[in-house]
Amino acid sequence: MIALLHALFLATALAETECKNDLYQDINCNSIGVYDEQPVDLTDPECLANIDPVTGEPYPNQDVYYDYASFGCAYLLVSQDFDEDGMSSGLQEIPPDAPFPDKVASLLCDNCPAIYNRDQSDLDCDDIGDVCDNCVEDENTDQVDTDFDGLGDVCDICPFWPDAGQEDRDHDGAGDACDNCPYLSNPAQDDADLDLVGDDCDNCVVTPNGNQDDTDGDGFGDSCDRCPLDDTVTTQDRDQDGLGDKCDNCPEVINLDQADVDNDGVGDPCDDCAFTNDPEQYDSDDDGFGDLCDNCPEVDNFAQVDADEDGLGDECDVCPTVKDVAQVDTDRDGVGDECDNCPAVPNADQEDSSDGDGIGDACDSYSLRGGGCRDASSGLLLAVLVVGVQRLRRRG
Repeated sequence: MIALLHALFLATALAETECKNDLYQDINCNSIGVYDEQPVDLTDPECLANIDPVTGEPYPNQDVYYDYASFGCAYLLVSQDFDEDGMSSGLQEIPPDAPFPDKVASLLCDNCPAIYNRDQSDLDCDDIGDVCDNCVEDENTDQVDTDFDGLGDVCDICPFWPDAGQEDRDHDGAGDACDNCPYLSNPAQDDADLDLVGDDCDNCVVTPNGNQDDTDGDGFGDSCDRCPLDDTVTTQDRDQDGLGDKCDNCPEVINLDQADVDNDGVGDPCDDCAFTNDPEQYDSDDDGFGDLCDNCPEVDNFAQVDADEDGLGDECDVCPTVKDVAQVDTDRDGVGDECDNCPAVPNADQEDSSDGDGIGDACDSYSLRGGGCRDASSGLLLAVLVVGVQRLRRRG
């Protein structure tokens, strides 16, 4: 109801201010209607010579002549009514020798000289008739139309952008054609990143992205989204490399190219097995090498030294200088059988071979340190007993 009353009030106000010419015809532009003009002297040969092509008769009154009192029927003006609506527009030349001060007379009583408008309606009173006024309700005598869309700049909601329809879906006063947020009211039209998208509807306010691409649909444009393929809103970026932790294969270590040689989802700079697919990243001994690529997975060995190159690090190899994949240590003295000079008798000190024969004193039938020759059968029996006891223990 309020809107209707406002519309009626506006219509009434406009009607009251309308500059409408009430004359039916005024070809000589003297503000006197044709019906109030005086007749001409039809006995004058000049008047008889001017025949109305419609009626076939001479023109009967002064309305069609320029200043009949001064020049009689010398200057017929019907040709100055280009749109034939009864009003003239143009210039009437007066001969230099004529007894009249004007050399050129301006006839400007038609407010739309090229378009028929008998009532000469002019709603905004700018002397431009409504039928040819590019701003009917706004005074604009100069009729400037910068974007050539048929609407004058003073009433065009997009004066520098063709927008004949004048659509303004968000009703903020800026037409859709030039509104940097056509679906969201933003009268200030801010555009911090100068990408022609207003701050109020820009999914990257400080990063230019005119296309507003948002692949993951999380409200952050791809140009400023730390995880453009993950629709989880991500703000944390611990390593400050521009990639959010949610999609960074090394969230705590800078890895700009996201290199991942083994394709296990863990980036090379933070992968504890960079060349071995190891998504679980277990590192039992916390030495920086994952269990899958650690040559001693349960013993700290940061250097990963493997002197005999048998795949076992020296720190956990029972024979660090002798290739020994089986790692058998029968007597459990910490020295593997492959490098133990007494494999059946606990003998951690492999240097003890008094007679220099390469057999450890603990199992050597003859040992200088033993004070001479020991009974060979006794030594052999002792060795056999030791091995037998160890086997029983293992079975038990």
